[in-house]
Amino acid sequence: MDDSSELRHIRISVITHVAVAVVMGWFSLQVQLMYRTLYSVGLGVVILIALGYALERVTGKKGVKWWLGNGAVIYLFIWLISWTFFLNL
Repeated sequence: MDDSSELRHIRISVITHVAVAVVMGWFSLQVQLMYRTLYSVGLGVVILIALGYALERVTGKKGVKWWLGNGAVIYLFIWLISWTFFLNL
């Protein structure tokens, strides 16, 4: 695999995880207000795992280590920041 293809896969993964994390930050706030925080966290983790499997099909099987570095950590960071941002509005 050449470098341009690898870079394209990284960009797809990062942009998708960031976009879904911001939407999940707002959605987690709504779930938290209706139910409890535990349901919000559980839903966010389920979405993260489902997103990982979906992007695995798009980018090819890269392995868990690649996904953690190029998606999961970014998702968790942006998700918690956006959740806190929406909570404080």
